[in-house]
Amino acid sequence: MPPLSTASDVADFRLGVLMLDTRFPRPVGDIGNPRTFPFEVIYRTVPRAMVSTVMTDDGLAPDLLDRFLTEAERLERDGADLITTGCGFLIRHQDDLATSVGVPVVASSLCLLPWLASRDHASIGVITYDARMLKPEEFAVDVPLVIEGIESGKELHPVIRDDRRTLDEAAARADVRDAAERLARRMTAPTAVVLECTNLAPYRDDIAAVVNCPVYDIRDPILWYAHFLAGDDTPWPELHDWLTGANFAVAPQEDAG
Repeated sequence: MPPLSTASDVADFRLGVLMLDTRFPRPVGDIGNPRTFPFEVIYRTVPRAMVSTVMTDDGLAPDLLDRFLTEAERLERDGADLITTGCGFLIRHQDDLATSVGVPVVASSLCLLPWLASRDHASIGVITYDARMLKPEEFAVDVPLVIEGIESGKELHPVIRDDRRTLDEAAARADVRDAAERLARRMTAPTAVVLECTNLAPYRDDIAAVVNCPVYDIRDPILWYAHFLAGDDTPWPELHDWLTGANFAVAPQEDAG
């Protein structure tokens, strides 16, 4: 892909983010830190959307989904050009969110999986908040998916899970590198890795150094769309075709146990 434009080219872009009702620290690179992006970010916290109520086997409860849809509509009224979320597990509600508003929605970096699979990737890795809750068969892709999680780590996972107010970034980085190393051992020549959890994005360079292949996170489709609107050649049109067409599918999870 050619180099993206300078930040000034996208200064008028407005990103809308649906945030969980949490307070744990978010370093630069995390979607919850407005310094991550070179444009305005509008945040809407979804009341009572806790980690425990969002990361479930069956997706969101109906009343919680309604709150997400309500906040998405508010983001659209606030002028958001694109809406995303602070949790990659909301891939399971991509269609619900997308049909509730008139602007593009990318609920999760996992929206990239079918598009990446169509681009001759031999195998794709996913690093997630909790591999026990994410199964390859949920995604309509024709290449091997290998999923590794950070749930055995001593810092980042419990900070998110317990909504702690402090984060040891060095320890969190070590947790993420350990997960990347486990993923690398399980894969033969990975050709792409996707970071499900938006809280993994600050450690993307560390992961890339371990897996030795392109690493994607939620920032990629966001920036692609912003620069597409600025007139640049980006993968956005092709990705958008996958998101809005019959090619994109997320199967319901039958059993997370």
